[in-house]
Amino acid sequence: MKRITLLLLSVLLSAQFFIALSEEQILLAQKGGHLEHYTPADMPEVFYDGDEDEIIIVADGFSSYYDVLIIRNSTNQTMVLTQVSGYGDTIDVSALPSDNYTIVITSEYNNVFEGQFTII
Repeated sequence: MKRITLLLLSVLLSAQFFIALSEEQILLAQKGGHLEHYTPADMPEVFYDGDEDEIIIVADGFSSYYDVLIIRNSTNQTMVLTQVSGYGDTIDVSALPSDNYTIVITSEYNNVFEGQFTII
């Protein structure tokens, strides 16, 4: 029984590893006049999953919502404007053409976070 449990645990952990390989973390920088040297409590984590063509926003509920703006860098055109839960969500970007993009995330406390990603 112990061996079966260890085998199942090993398979599950391996699957999580391969799922994580398809996701690229988007590094966010805080924008604005704050000079803090710590990560703000309302700063989410953001990933681009090229296999699923989606942006994944992971948050802990410190902010009750986030306004999300995705801008196409080559044209400076807003491609996505939406609001997601303070606990995170996914955003379908399958309709966006290949290009470099900027994602701007604003918390309910007006903290602004910005990052870059590329759709190939």
